[in-house]
Amino acid sequence: MKNKILLGSVTLLSALMVAACGNGEKKATETAAAPTTEVTKETTVAPTTTAQTTTPGSSSTKEISLADTQRVGNETLGYVNVPKDWVVLKDPNNAETFQYSSTDKYNILYLNSYSKDKVKLNDGETFGAELIANRIFSNLKSDKDQTSLQGVRADFAGEKAYLIKATFSDGKTMFEWILQKGDKVYLVAIEGTEEMVKSLRPVLEQSWGLDSKTPGQ
Repeated sequence: MKNKILLGSVTLLSALMVAACGNGEKKATETAAAPTTEVTKETTVAPTTTAQTTTPGSSSTKEISLADTQRVGNETLGYVNVPKDWVVLKDPNNAETFQYSSTDKYNILYLNSYSKDKVKLNDGETFGAELIANRIFSNLKSDKDQTSLQGVRADFAGEKAYLIKATFSDGKTMFEWILQKGDKVYLVAIEGTEEMVKSLRPVLEQSWGLDSKTPGQ
């Protein structure tokens, strides 16, 4: 099954204008990108967050907490917590991509990061989360399998981020957060069943960070 995260270069498309920042979530126009490398660390954390997971075609749910997750990522991409039974997913078409997935490979996490020296800027463009988000949004807008697309502003791991929400004709849902920390732009994306994406959202929002051991730091 084709992954919905677009793994092309962020130099491809010119940016669209994104709505100004506000409190909570506000509608905006944005874009989607891709991932890199890999390293995993298990964390034992107090169960401060719970989420529900489902498998395609199943109505059964299972509550999980941060204590039931593993910490994955690396110092280049940042770290985030995912369910303990998720595994490394290798993409033969993109060896650079960092991906973790449920055992059925239907629900997939992606991490990526962008530095100014790796992004080609067109005249009048300024490097930052807005630019990357716009290019991602533009790529998704042209995807023939996309059935709905929305860009909003949202809080993510204590930072202001661009959140792109998309659905596809095969039933998959995708959320992508694009945020800037220091001089780098980071992407955290989850695709899969609507239930899985929504249930993992608070786990991702609370756990992403640059510390390999401490969620949210």
